[in-house]
This record gives sequence, structure tokens and C-alpha cells, in this order.
Amino acid sequence: MTAASVRRASPVDVDSVAELFALYRVFYGQHHDVAAAASFLRARLERGESILYIAHAENGAVVGFVQVYPTFASVELGAAWRLNDLYVAESARGHGVAGLLMRAVQEGAGEAGAVWIDLETARDNVNAQRLYEREGYARDDEFLHYVRSLTRPPARD
Repeated sequence: MTAASVRRASPVDVDSVAELFALYRVFYGQHHDVAAAASFLRARLERGESILYIAHAENGAVVGFVQVYPTFASVELGAAWRLNDLYVAESARGHGVAGLLMRAVQEGAGEAGAVWIDLETARDNVNAQRLYEREGYARDDEFLHYVRSLTRPPARD
């Protein structure tokens, strides 16, 4: 099984990718909620807050997606893209779908004049790390990443 095509999605595509987005969220410990997934994606796309690429199998089924959030690079004085979400259906894994999606992002970012694309992944997600390194991404060992949750109380020492 290989992806027949990758294309940029629009709000009309949300229903076809919502189940995969819900499964992506389950991977990160969230409840399976297709309606919430669809609502979130639809809002991002309608407001122009994200860019979504979807991979289709030869039979037309959506088998993967990648979502990026355009932002800015102050130091470089240019546009930048944050690759935030990438997911491929289990049945399509190992067939190059993720690589096709990653290359679509790179092409789109280049066309948009972005100066860089960044992403992050869990330390134990070695499959994703191998993919990113194959696609030319370099691990950043220079900067530390900090997060301040606004939905949970801060941890106390």
C-alpha cells in the first residue's frame, strides 16, 4: 500500500481526516473523540491558523496527515513553520506515507518563504526520530524546551 497522492486540505476535507486526528490524540493519551477532533481541525482551517496536508491511498481513503502552524522567526526576520502533528494509519505504516507528508511540508514551507521548519517528538519515539533524520532534520542540542501549562497547576519542588 502506498499513498497515491498528498495534497493540501481545506475545511471540506475535515470529515475525511477527523478519525485519524482522533487516533493521533489517543496516541498522546487523550480520549477518542471524533467530533472534538473535527471541530478543532475545522476551526484551525477556517481561520487560516494551520495548514493540513493529507495523504490518500489509491482507493481514495485518507491514510495520513500532517499539520503545521505558520509562525515567525524573529532572529532570521522571516516566516517559519512548526510541524506539530503527523499521523499515518496503522495499515499504511512502513510504506513511505510519512515521508511523502514530510516532503509536502518542506515544499509548502519553501513556497511560503519559510526560513525553517521545526518539530518536536517524544524522547522514546525512535521511529519518528529516524524518519525526521532521514528527511534532513537535525536534533537541536543547543536549546532547552520549556512548557508552562495553563490547564494544570505548576509542579512544586
